[in-house]
Amino acid sequence: MIELIDRHSPGESDFRYYIPIIQKAESNEIEHPDITIECCASLFQGISKTIVYRLQPPADKKQFENESIQRQVKLALRCLSANDDLIEIAFPVAVENLIRVVGELRNTRGDISHGRVVPKELQSDRSLARLVLNVSESVIRYMLASYFALKPVDLVQIQYVESTDFNEYLDELNPLEGKPLYSLALYEQFYEDYLVQLEIFNALEEEEDNED
Repeated sequence: MIELIDRHSPGESDFRYYIPIIQKAESNEIEHPDITIECCASLFQGISKTIVYRLQPPADKKQFENESIQRQVKLALRCLSANDDLIEIAFPVAVENLIRVVGELRNTRGDISHGRVVPKELQSDRSLARLVLNVSESVIRYMLASYFALKPVDLVQIQYVESTDFNEYLDELNPLEGKPLYSLALYEQFYEDYLVQLEIFNALEEEEDNED
């Protein structure tokens, strides 16, 4: 996975964030198997959320964040299948049970996100950690490869700070007293609508420049 992320870093450098988690998963397989499993769950969840936000931002961000890990992974795989004919729609269904088990192991035995009383009542062995790591690496690598295979220009979400003039234009038209900026709220909650209005704004700006 690290090699794949490195290879695509020039256009997708944000994914380097996951490299330390991958390294932690690999280095703890023998001595701390539950940490390895927990890292695998975090990788599934984090990478899936990133893919969903890049490909098909959810209308209700808060609801999506509160979804179960298997639901988030399933949505990411469905996003990939919708953008790539090579991904069979049956694949998300087949993977769902695997993700559910990994998530349950993280919740019941994880050492980091859930503090544990020692000695732990339940602890995974090395063989289970190795199995989870190997399967997780294969599935996550497949997801990343499928994502990177799509056209980067179509996938990279426009950054809010890149459209200062447009944001100011929206905020002047839609003042919200004592509330978040209208432009920021539109960007975070209705990204597709934000893009539509941005295209209209840019088209009008281009027309004015041509007239001058």
